[in-house]
Amino acid sequence: MRIMSLRVRPVARVFAILYGVFSPLLLILAALSKADYLRIPLGVIAAPLFYVNVNFDIQHPTHILSAGMLVLFAVASYAATGWLTGAALVLCFNFIARRTGGIEAFVLTNETTHVKPVV
Repeated sequence: MRIMSLRVRPVARVFAILYGVFSPLLLILAALSKADYLRIPLGVIAAPLFYVNVNFDIQHPTHILSAGMLVLFAVASYAATGWLTGAALVLCFNFIARRTGGIEAFVLTNETTHVKPVV
């Protein structure tokens, strides 16, 4: 079996969900660091090979309300970045797969054969 292409929207949606779920953890790690500001990206990030993004450099929050708003902004920004990155990677995959005739794939299954009992 050869994989010739992938659908963009489902893969991009999975990337968006993963980036959105893990963004609070990244924000907490950045907040615990000694950095002067928190950097939140928006764009395509296929690190370390390729990135086209805009970075929002935000100072550490001083109030619980501003911290909550920062977390919401970070989740939205990382989810959008995940969607854009997933879409770009799928488009690159589809381009390469069409030029090379597809990617060879094997499916492993654990099928059991059902034998009918003789009565």
